[in-house]
Amino acid sequence: MKLHKYILLAGLGLSLGAGLINQTKVHAEDGVINERWGKPTFVAGAGLSQQQLDETMNKLGINQDSVKMETATGADLVKYLGYGSGDDSVMLSSVVVSREDQGKGINVKILTPENITQITADQYKNPLVTAGITDATVKVASVVKVTGESALTGVYKAFESNGETVDPERAQLAQTELDTTSDVSQSVVNKANEQSQNQNLSDSEKEKADEAYKAQLNQTLVDIKKELAELKEKQGELATKEDVEKIVNDALEKNNLSQYVTKDDINQLVALAEKYQTTDGVLDKESIEQLDKISSDFKGTVNKVSDQLGKFGDSLKGTLEENQGFFANLWQQIKEFFSGSSK
Repeated sequence: MKLHKYILLAGLGLSLGAGLINQTKVHAEDGVINERWGKPTFVAGAGLSQQQLDETMNKLGINQDSVKMETATGADLVKYLGYGSGDDSVMLSSVVVSREDQGKGINVKILTPENITQITADQYKNPLVTAGITDATVKVASVVKVTGESALTGVYKAFESNGETVDPERAQLAQTELDTTSDVSQSVVNKANEQSQNQNLSDSEKEKADEAYKAQLNQTLVDIKKELAELKEKQGELATKEDVEKIVNDALEKNNLSQYVTKDDINQLVALAEKYQTTDGVLDKESIEQLDKISSDFKGTVNKVSDQLGKFGDSLKGTLEENQGFFANLWQQIKEFFSGSSK
């Protein structure tokens, strides 16, 4: 009888212990305190009314005790992005930024996608790396419909409020990159939707296809940056205009976008790539490491969406994979050629 009681008590103790462990895991995951920052930083748009502020915090799942609170003003927009009137009323989107351990990369979540009308979560990632932001989780929300560009200002404000410097030149280039990405991706989507192969897709399927095209453009920017960095390291000098044009066109081809871009789109990407070269830090080792992290996100988006699109998705993913394989093999052949010629 005593043995039976001991077994019951031991079992109860193990169950309670497991429950406590599980609770600890949940609390740790939900509110990890970063030793450099402390609590996550909530940066609210200065244009929000008190009611809108409360609703935004509810959407983000936070309260005043769980975060450090800051405000993104019109003056911040001018400071970080280099344009704007300084009017607080236009600052409506808000962010919660959590500092992550080194090597985690950048993760972005839009909690109100119905109100962020122009920028996707993936489209924020390249500009954040360009601006020098590393290892952070960013949650974006707005209770009114906004395009979403000013969310970057909130991220920069969060970093500087925690003692980390944001280079204004890199931040302004990041905004140029976001604007360029937005323009070119819309051009790509419009051109793709004009093509006969998309005509049999439903509206919801077209939205998924559009997401894949945007992810491919995001990956194109990653490839451009990495190629520029590699060329600079090999040559010890900046790429020429002709080099940059070739790198841009090769990256578009590699990511299955050549048929959807206009000459103006290419010119915008070439101009952006030239600025990558002349802005300190954009092509350094730390930035390239961050790009490797977000690259897997873009490829994951393409694969996920392709799987949802049936036969059309198979052709989209298949072409992308063939292109990736072709360029990988071509690069390997080039390396082997030069390796052989040096012997």
